[in-house]
Amino acid sequence: MLWLGPACDVGLSLEAAGDADLLLAAGGTGLAPLRALVEQVAASPSGRQVTLVVGARTLLDLYDAVALHKLELAHGDWLTVVPALSDDRDVEPAAQGDLLSMALYLHKPGQAFYVCGPPQLIEAARKRLPFAGVPTDSLHLAATFQRALDSALWGSRRGSPDTAYLASALRTADDGSGLGLSLRDAR
Repeated sequence: MLWLGPACDVGLSLEAAGDADLLLAAGGTGLAPLRALVEQVAASPSGRQVTLVVGARTLLDLYDAVALHKLELAHGDWLTVVPALSDDRDVEPAAQGDLLSMALYLHKPGQAFYVCGPPQLIEAARKRLPFAGVPTDSLHLAATFQRALDSALWGSRRGSPDTAYLASALRTADDGSGLGLSLRDAR
């Protein structure tokens, strides 16, 4: 199944955050959806503060650093972009660290906390952030598609009759490969 259009039912809707300030943690290709949220805030200013933490191994691995810098310059009154570089000892100490640790350090009560990136990041966030005190109702994790069958399960959640049978079989098998949309869905 190929979905062409805005992110839908993948845990990344600003509506779920209400008017709360945002803490966005992006790893790898997870930057694109979270940058889209930043652009959505820019298009309809609400007075909320946004902190975008972008993880990479080194400064050279930081995707689209120039565009991120320009975005922060254009919206510096409400947007802060923070690099979290896990394996680069040549950058200032404030930029050294893993993505989730850096995001937790910057977390403030009342912020809506969004995480998007590879499946390992989402799973680590699912386990680590609530344990560190991030309320589950303010935590928004992107859905991940680790296998082709996971996308079929997602399609059934969208109401697609073509994938309903396959999704039913996945639930019956209960092999643990299901899709986690957010911690609220898991309750």
